[in-house]
Amino acid sequence: MTPTRRLSVRYLLWLALLVLAMALLPACGFATTTTPAQGEQSGGGLAPDTVAKNFFEDLRAALKDMQLANDDKRSKWVEQLSNYFAPAERDDMRVTLSTALDTFVDGLGKLASNEELTIDIQFDGIETVANDGSRALVRPVNGSIYLLITRTTDTGNVVKIWEQTDPLNKIIGNPDGAVPVIRIGRTWFLTED
Repeated sequence: MTPTRRLSVRYLLWLALLVLAMALLPACGFATTTTPAQGEQSGGGLAPDTVAKNFFEDLRAALKDMQLANDDKRSKWVEQLSNYFAPAERDDMRVTLSTALDTFVDGLGKLASNEELTIDIQFDGIETVANDGSRALVRPVNGSIYLLITRTTDTGNVVKIWEQTDPLNKIIGNPDGAVPVIRIGRTWFLTED
């Protein structure tokens, strides 16, 4: 692989990940092989931090899913992830998530056959920044996105091509990394408002 192609693949993967993160998290009000859980159609949580924690864990699982290139599997992830948002916002989030995951899978397809991507969304928990009973702000503690591309050589050695870690708050677009959550009835959801 030429240096230019290597750079463009890295760029496409990182761009796809950023598109995914920035497409989702600005929708939360800022500028900016695993299977989805079955039967959890509400997607919300009983506490603001719970819904955010579950969303980030599912997003991490979706990005690591070895079957993400499968249209049906990707559609299940889109549905699962969009269900973390307020019901009135889900249709827009389905479009956003579908586009973002399609872009991510397209970027993965540009890796050479001897290259591998390792990706992880890491955080030490979710803290509640503010909560007035109907709206809240939550933030991943020590949140980051880690991306590693490796190549296996003809001799079987694994060579690190590219490695990057960025804090989630950089991608969220809000300096403190806070994400808005709204209460509808007794259930909390991520929100655009």
